[in-house]
Amino acid sequence: MKKEIIYLMEYLSKSPIIGEFELYSVIILALENSDVYTPSKYNQTQINALMLRMNMTPPNSFSEAVVGLDKAIELLLPEEIATMKKSIFHTLMVSNFPQKKGFLEQSYAFFISQLEPVEKSIFDNLTSYVLCLNRGLGIFYSVGKNYSPEVFIAFGNTLHKELMRLIYNEEEQKLLGEGLKSLLGVYLGMYGKHLYM
Repeated sequence: MKKEIIYLMEYLSKSPIIGEFELYSVIILALENSDVYTPSKYNQTQINALMLRMNMTPPNSFSEAVVGLDKAIELLLPEEIATMKKSIFHTLMVSNFPQKKGFLEQSYAFFISQLEPVEKSIFDNLTSYVLCLNRGLGIFYSVGKNYSPEVFIAFGNTLHKELMRLIYNEEEQKLLGEGLKSLLGVYLGMYGKHLYM
């Protein structure tokens, strides 16, 4: 399972399409800066060939690789983390969009359909940050168990900084920096509890 996660992460980061690879490249950069992982020089075609040799099913598309990565990570994570991730995300949506709370109680799809364009932009950016942070922490969980809590925290801080730079403009970074740094602390504590306690 760890090999599959690594291959899928590399596959996603090697996408030639702008707007696809960036979030996964940020995860790899944070892993590399923490000395947890050194990326390969393989392209997507070579990664698919490696997966076939390892009796894994390579993805046919970027979206299929994203789904495969998420499933592989979820299989490795304790049930408590999966439950807490859903709870934290729900709380984030309720606190950031209190007027839309009623829609959220019905379904996420209905909630999203009721967002105004500005709210939708906020939602998309926040969702990108949270999903990528969780993917990164899940990948660290799968490959970095032998590393110290200090390395884990350094990885989280680097990932946070790079995600902020990638997703938000300078003004948004100033407005959201403190709140998202606190959110990072919540996620680090949640994953760290299972990694180090």
